[in-house]
Amino acid sequence: MTYAELADRVLRAAGYLAEVGIGQGDSVGLCLKDDCEHLVVLLAIARVGGIAIELDWRARPTERTRVVNELVPKLVIVASGIDIGGSCPKIALDDAWNAALERAQHAVDLPLDWHAPAALLGSSGTTGIPKFTMATHLHLFLQAAAYLEMLPATRRHRYLQTFPLYFSSGRKLCFAFLMRGDTVILYPSLFSAAEFIETVSRFDVTTGLIAPSLVRQFLQMTGHRGPLFPSIEFLISVGAPLFPEEKSEALRQLTPKFYEGYGATAIGLISLLRPGDMAERPTSVGRPHALIDFEVVDEDERPIGPDVSGRLRCRGPALTSPIVGSGLSSAEDFRNGWYYPGELASIDSLGFLYLKGRISEVIYRGGAKIFPAEVEAVLHAHDAVIESAVLAIRSSGNENEQVLVAYVTCGRSVTAGELIAHCRTHLTAFKIPRQINIISALPKNSSGKIDKVALRLLAESQ
Repeated sequence: MTYAELADRVLRAAGYLAEVGIGQGDSVGLCLKDDCEHLVVLLAIARVGGIAIELDWRARPTERTRVVNELVPKLVIVASGIDIGGSCPKIALDDAWNAALERAQHAVDLPLDWHAPAALLGSSGTTGIPKFTMATHLHLFLQAAAYLEMLPATRRHRYLQTFPLYFSSGRKLCFAFLMRGDTVILYPSLFSAAEFIETVSRFDVTTGLIAPSLVRQFLQMTGHRGPLFPSIEFLISVGAPLFPEEKSEALRQLTPKFYEGYGATAIGLISLLRPGDMAERPTSVGRPHALIDFEVVDEDERPIGPDVSGRLRCRGPALTSPIVGSGLSSAEDFRNGWYYPGELASIDSLGFLYLKGRISEVIYRGGAKIFPAEVEAVLHAHDAVIESAVLAIRSSGNENEQVLVAYVTCGRSVTAGELIAHCRTHLTAFKIPRQINIISALPKNSSGKIDKVALRLLAESQ
């Protein structure tokens, strides 16, 4: 699809939405697959001044229905064959949709207010039900611009979009390349490492956004000499921090132009760890970009000094606003102009950010804190372990006691006893998992993040 074809399709879709009664301030749910028509509908909603609400078509039906019932969009647009609960009107992207767009007139009016609502942005929901914030047209522009700041501007790019458009980072980076006039290559988000490699070669890809799970798949591959992606100019991993040794290996095995990004749906990209900084500060997630201000504070919300752990908070012109009057609001994360993404962190004297773990995942045993990320790092250091996830569940013998449980995937034969013995040599006694389960694959959401909600359900059912 050329830009001219995209423009015509967007204008016709906007005209059709206006025909069915969608205008300024009307919310429209989208439960669509990751293809060109998804982008067409997103841009058409913006064109008529509507408010887009992304629904993950891969989510459980009950989760999608709850979002629809809570946010009550005026209309939901769904991919053909997908069923959405709730009583609001629905339009499917089928032959009737295509016929309607053929007949539709171009919508010519544009929203004139940068500060008008443009989208309700939902979190990934890996630790519970997604929470939503309100983004204006300006917020969306600035969040895309944050990615533009770090992109090499020396040539036209060919960007491989493998993250779902439902997810904030994938959608905003896609917008960033469209703003530049680059080529966007849309690819299904559930794929193998071999498929990614073949697609990069076949379409001469120059930039890509990938999840840590895919990085780990690449690092498990053997038999190649030199960087796996010698022609890529910008490869960024987002979703969860990689382990330090993984970053070093990614620079060596994948591309010397490997980056790690950290962000949150409510404000977009927060920090970026560049290749030149990975060797010196591999445990960091980088420094903030020009549109972000962040700091670490204590329990009384007072800023604390370098290298001291506390609650992370950030602010900037791209920060969205909490919605009100809904069970899907994240209003508790916004205070006094700051956004609290729920991370414990520290900042060094040069402004590099170090994540310690999510506050909601901290485990308390005997008055002491356990950070799952610390235990996961020890497990990952074992040469048999590929991925790990640690959580606490209630003890079957004592509901007031939490038991530490780990799930791991392995690249060679190993016993749970060996892994526990390995933990004993690196962790104090109260941090050692009571039980380690070796499984074939960790549950993941459609962006490749480990789904700890699903993992907890698995743990509690055993």
